[in-house]
Amino acid sequence: MNYLLSRLTGGDLRSDGKADEVAETIVKDTTLLPLLLEGLHEPSHIVRARSAHALEKISRTCPELITGAIGQVIESALHDDIPMVRWHMAMILGYPSYTNDQCDTIFSVLYTLLQDESVLVRSWAIVSLCILGTTFEREKGRIVVKIMSLQDDESKAIQSKVQKALTILHNREKIPPGWIKKK
Repeated sequence: MNYLLSRLTGGDLRSDGKADEVAETIVKDTTLLPLLLEGLHEPSHIVRARSAHALEKISRTCPELITGAIGQVIESALHDDIPMVRWHMAMILGYPSYTNDQCDTIFSVLYTLLQDESVLVRSWAIVSLCILGTTFEREKGRIVVKIMSLQDDESKAIQSKVQKALTILHNREKIPPGWIKKK
């Protein structure tokens, strides 16, 4: 484990530990990003979750950094067994600017995350799709259909998020500030 990741150890998943500090370190010295990305492959679920949190924090202010690592973000979003990692990845997918070639993949991943067992992963997938739907007009209709499929979700929180997202996508409201955590 590299020195940067060692700062993300200890405690449990109820704490972000020093993830915010690690994110600030990388924003100041972007050459350290590969060291943080190694955290997505650590055996420790705490290090993976805090690495995901730090990456999400970075994506808020420097989405271009994450765009270069989008393959690793997608891999973690689809395959990590820790819901906290997946929901941070879902959040990240709503931030960067994508090329047209990347868009189809990003949408496909987010559509898959709409079916995740975790309410928080589904919730952040809805938010990211909603954000992207306001930017990618050509995909908006498909996004609406995919999100509508969750109208009868077992979670009342998801049902509420679906209604809010549909209102936004039909241009009746702006995206709430809490959905876009950019500084």
